[in-house]
Amino acid sequence: MPQRPERRASWLELFFDLVLVAAVASLSSQLHADHSIEGLAVFAGLFVPVWWAWWAYTWFSAGFDRDDRGHRIGILTAMVAVAAVASSIGAAAHGDSDAFVVAYAAFFYVLTGLYVRAWRQVPAARALTARYAIGDAAGATLWLASLALDESLRPVLWGVAMVVLMGSPLLAARSLSFLSYERSHIAERYGLFTLIVLGESVVVTVASLEIGSSIEAAVTAILGFVIAATVWWVYFDRWRSMPAGSIRSGWVWAQGHLLIFASIASAAVGVEFCVEAAAEGRSLELADRLPLGAGLASYLVAMAAIRSATRQVDWVVALRVGLATTILLISLVGARIAPVVLLAVCSGLLVAGAVLELRRAPPPERELLVLPHEIPQLRGEE
Repeated sequence: MPQRPERRASWLELFFDLVLVAAVASLSSQLHADHSIEGLAVFAGLFVPVWWAWWAYTWFSAGFDRDDRGHRIGILTAMVAVAAVASSIGAAAHGDSDAFVVAYAAFFYVLTGLYVRAWRQVPAARALTARYAIGDAAGATLWLASLALDESLRPVLWGVAMVVLMGSPLLAARSLSFLSYERSHIAERYGLFTLIVLGESVVVTVASLEIGSSIEAAVTAILGFVIAATVWWVYFDRWRSMPAGSIRSGWVWAQGHLLIFASIASAAVGVEFCVEAAAEGRSLELADRLPLGAGLASYLVAMAAIRSATRQVDWVVALRVGLATTILLISLVGARIAPVVLLAVCSGLLVAGAVLELRRAPPPERELLVLPHEIPQLRGEE
């Protein structure tokens, strides 16, 4: 039997990612407007459901993308809901979440319908699709039920709904003897979205230069690009491919990207603050430093945690945790810091850590962990 060629990301998957980028951009704008500790918490809290919408679609498409007319109509409808989520993030952050709740619930009701469709078309995967459909429907219903609560109480029910949505895939995986995802395709999807979020960081850095043209602002922007380039280099050259392991390690890898994506977006806003402050000739207050320091520290912690779960606890893990602690402390200490100094220190630490990893750590195996069982896709194909 001839081997099936490796699957690549479809044009529809890439189109979906571009729509979701609007939601990430909206979250970044919200953090830029309110970068206090409370604003950072709101950013993190809203990033979770936005990211999970991407996660849910990515894994559905990886297993059950028939690319027929019904599938396309369903996904395009889901994209309308994602666009509505993106446009309502600002209002949700300020206590007017009706549109956000309705749009988010609508997305998962559409995804429920797609899983029901897959249940009918792919008998071999009915146990898996039924569990996903039930979990998505239950989570969407809980989101919609939050409309009956006061705005101050809604986040509590949202948290419960997210536990249902994010827990149902794990329960489904643990109850089955097989899973239907191509590891290389999942790797590509996560890598592409990492590139998109990194691209957002470059966009905001360039945009922030428009407010001034001082040499200090230009140097600060270049240092911000060095940070983005270092993140890219380590992720794609040394870390993205990992050896196979258990369901637990696969889950950590898949969910750990929540912190990776949110951290990159937060750090990008922090770089934007630095460039703006340099152009205006002012120092950075503590609140101005939080998005950068917290973002880079969280990114390094996520990288360390994923390496620990999927490979081993070694000196690379210790290095990443140490760098995270140092960068966070630097961003928190002191009343004022010059923006170019803060970015020079942060970028220098990241580059030094990357050089150590690239020169001393053994190259990773060219195989990505997603899940422990390797079987053919169950998309209704012969």
